[in-house]
Amino acid sequence: MKHLILSVLLLVATASVQSQVTQLEEANVVYKPFDSKISQDQNRYSFNINEEYVGEFDKNPIGFMHSNFDIYSFMREIEEEYDSYEITFRSQKGKLMANYDKEGELLSTYQNFKDILLPLDIRREVYMKNKGWTMTSNKYVAFGTASMLEKELYKIKLEKDGQKRTLKLDGNNVGLTSVASN
Repeated sequence: MKHLILSVLLLVATASVQSQVTQLEEANVVYKPFDSKISQDQNRYSFNINEEYVGEFDKNPIGFMHSNFDIYSFMREIEEEYDSYEITFRSQKGKLMANYDKEGELLSTYQNFKDILLPLDIRREVYMKNKGWTMTSNKYVAFGTASMLEKELYKIKLEKDGQKRTLKLDGNNVGLTSVASN
């Protein structure tokens, strides 16, 4: 009798497990780095960035642009033809403006970000020259020709015991010169 009950329970368990198997269709997950909403004003276009992880865009905006944006495909898709194109990529931390000519060559870039993770060299220099101070905010501005940055500027605000200090660093000369402060 014991074997009969165990056999019936085993048979019921096997039948219920088999009945719960469902065949699922393949799911495709696609990462779209740009918001589908594009704003336009004449030859100026603006995209909102959807980052795969926090800081992906502001870590290397020009690299992000080259990896995720094809100016030639973009020029084919729009109806208008201009002598130049100004493409702006915006994230929560700031923006990258890229200027292209009518052939799709990158002419210049301008970057403006706030409250970003500073590069290690800059963090070290600020810490070593301002021990005991706390960074409350920072701004980063850079510009250059094509993909090459010609000028990088960091403005860092510090606080300690009710005192405030603002540092201005030339990103091209970190470690070579002293920190300027106000």
